[in-house]
Amino acid sequence: MKTTGKTSLTSSVTKHNVSVMRKGEEIFQATHRGILTIADAEVACAVLSNGKRVISQTSLFSAFDRPRKGEKRQDGFPSIIGASNLLQYVDDELREKCRPVRYVHTNGTLAAGYDAELIPMICELYLKANDDGGVLVESQLKIVIRSTAIIRALAKVGITALIDEATGYQYDREKDELQRILQAYIQEDFLKWQARFPRKYYQEVFRLHKWDYDPQSLKRPQYLGKFTNEYVYKQMPQGVLDELRKKNPKDGNGIRRHRHHQHLTPEIGIPHLDRHLTKLITVMELSGSIAEFKRNFQRVFNKVEQLQLIPDQDK
Repeated sequence: MKTTGKTSLTSSVTKHNVSVMRKGEEIFQATHRGILTIADAEVACAVLSNGKRVISQTSLFSAFDRPRKGEKRQDGFPSIIGASNLLQYVDDELREKCRPVRYVHTNGTLAAGYDAELIPMICELYLKANDDGGVLVESQLKIVIRSTAIIRALAKVGITALIDEATGYQYDREKDELQRILQAYIQEDFLKWQARFPRKYYQEVFRLHKWDYDPQSLKRPQYLGKFTNEYVYKQMPQGVLDELRKKNPKDGNGIRRHRHHQHLTPEIGIPHLDRHLTKLITVMELSGSIAEFKRNFQRVFNKVEQLQLIPDQDK
């Protein structure tokens, strides 16, 4: 991947020592590290076991092409923003990002760096000060030029994505985060069956499709399952429906032994389902036909395009 130059990559991965305690402070292990080239500057970066992306303290100054020593430091800030004329632009968020992050490096040594988001935030500080006019001194104007180059380099891909690529963390992230999502939504043992879909859901589905609804009958059209998958389970995080199908497969007769919702976790999966059904039923109630429902669904749930499962019946 390119920024204004090339993205150089060296990486090392370790999975031990997730965190340690030192004088009451939890210090996390660097699991991935690499060298990122951004706007022709080499930035040493790492991903910690808690997911935080960090850069080395020296790299912060390398990114802006300046030595670590410079104007007098104020309030413990890095000297690059420690000048008195810049303090008016330092808000609470930036103040927090300026706190050094201590961590255990992949070689086992204790290291200190900064939250990677500090780089673009410093860029914004200098650009804002420059826009205000008359704030910066001549020696600081070169950092404005440098900040512009960095912001342009980050315009299409954020600092997080760049570091994930440089360290190789992106591959573990995708695998691990998907697994965490599935574990949060789907449990190993199925819940005892209970009516999870309210009667109103079925009434509205039948009405929109112009089907005869008998509240005393448990017989449902075969298409109802496809409708529910499309407008309910597919609206959960990507991969949840596929995992539900694995946990709850069809038998030789094409019948699933349990309901999909019986495999959802009571802490996250079931509450998500309940909230979605409440919103979905409201959309159905406001729709006069299946075609109108699809349009309303797209608007309410911000869907760019919606799979057309059956022909429109807007009459």
